[in-house]
Amino acid sequence: MLLGKAQERAVLDLSNNSSCRFEVTYNDLKTIYIGIRSIDQLRDLYNMDVCGYYNLTQYDTELKRKTFINSEDGKALLETMKNVKANLGAKSHYYIFPFSANMGWEKAYNLKTKTFDFGYIVDETGFLPVSGYLNFPKFAIKCSPKIRQTVQKRQNTDRTAYLTTIKIPMSESDALAIEEHIDNLALAVQFTIQGWGETKRKINLFDVVLATTCIRAVSPKIYIIDKNTNEIYFEL
Repeated sequence: MLLGKAQERAVLDLSNNSSCRFEVTYNDLKTIYIGIRSIDQLRDLYNMDVCGYYNLTQYDTELKRKTFINSEDGKALLETMKNVKANLGAKSHYYIFPFSANMGWEKAYNLKTKTFDFGYIVDETGFLPVSGYLNFPKFAIKCSPKIRQTVQKRQNTDRTAYLTTIKIPMSESDALAIEEHIDNLALAVQFTIQGWGETKRKINLFDVVLATTCIRAVSPKIYIIDKNTNEIYFEL
């Protein structure tokens, strides 16, 4: 949703009343929506998992969970979840990746390919490979086929990471405006959730497995915006 213009540029509406946002930070993925603290909780909401959503760990068997869900308290919580899900479904969803959060990897126009190239590391716990989708930390998003991606696997001593670069076609004039304000800008990917994925990683010699929930989504449009004013510098 757009909100008129500011300084000759349209503004993307990222207000809390109209959007749910996931924003990349230097070491995590921050969820910005009242009632949702994490991807795991969002999955529980979509699956109508009352005990998972409210972290009711005392109901630790299937029978205990079934009994609680069928109680008056359980039914009341389920109705609350249905309202939260309905409100969430009425909002636009965005994945926000500030260019300043890519830890110094490439973010510049490529004169040979005529694309703005944006590189970043995706840890193996947040890398969900899906054919035809772009990879972001904890997300795989199907975007315009005009946007291409390269992935380089990097093996460290105890874990794997992926240097991912997306290549966004644009004119030199659009790219120059972006480069001149790069530290203040962010990639904003509008998306609709399609489903869920899970990555697994062994974390010690006793075969303890760390599971991470990821989101699979489809995007109708991407933007490059000012992260402070939400002015749009580019859209595709």
